[in-house]
Amino acid sequence: MFIRLLEKYPNAITALAPNYDDNYVWFKDNDQESFIGIPAEDLTEKEISLLHTLFPIDNNNWALSNIANEWREFLLHNGPLPQSNTNNIRFIHFTITDIRDEFLFSEWEEAIKSLFYNDVTIVPITNQQGVIIEEESNVAITEEELFSAIQAFESDFFIKIYFYIGHFLEQTDALRSLYQLERNMLELSFAEYPEDRIFTREKLMPLYLYRHIPAPERNILFADIQQLLADDKELLETIKVYIENQSNATLTAKQLFMHRNSLQYRIDKFIEKTGIDIKTFHGAFFGYLACIFLEMNRD
Repeated sequence: MFIRLLEKYPNAITALAPNYDDNYVWFKDNDQESFIGIPAEDLTEKEISLLHTLFPIDNNNWALSNIANEWREFLLHNGPLPQSNTNNIRFIHFTITDIRDEFLFSEWEEAIKSLFYNDVTIVPITNQQGVIIEEESNVAITEEELFSAIQAFESDFFIKIYFYIGHFLEQTDALRSLYQLERNMLELSFAEYPEDRIFTREKLMPLYLYRHIPAPERNILFADIQQLLADDKELLETIKVYIENQSNATLTAKQLFMHRNSLQYRIDKFIEKTGIDIKTFHGAFFGYLACIFLEMNRD
């Protein structure tokens, strides 16, 4: 029967379990134990009613908890702010890619919750995106702990997953705007750094600020550096890694498999050619933005 529906609704998708995307209306084929999701915009109310009669779905099998529903309404539909046991909470956003049909969100949700010291609320936004609501306590999950779990998750569930770890903030209506800002930063991060898995505001802020410099102004700000370093990609990579390592020469030399004296030569060469002293805070910050610009504008 789903074959006929796919012919009538070519934008529909099939899966072994429904997802949480509001843009789709889901129906179940009890004979095949499978589901079909049809874009809501492709259906009339009359069609939805008829299809629900022909393909009833037990929503209890995949319904969200009350608190998850409250957070979803707050974040997406201007609902009231949910109550919490603490004054401060943070968002840990996730995006899942390379999902296979047999991926079961409920099993993944259980595995995620087991990582935390306290109860957390997981709110799916789409079949690939969602947010973990963590209340502030004496012990909170760290970036290192979350990173150590990623390989296991990707191996067990055959997926790729990206996290953005937010910061704790008092529960006010401002959380709605914070959610959207952090969501945008995560989308920017895995678009630009697909090999990385965990991001924070500190790590992404230079790229985020760079993206908000109008393109014509970028070309003016970094024109001289582009002219000086356009043909020296090795020097560019060295300086970027050096700044990312908080100007730690030993760590940078080890990471780039070079002698410390060779690294110092390249640093001095960059300072001499550009006039930017990356050993100072302001020089390092501007130099890092320049590295981003040159990376983005490589032929």
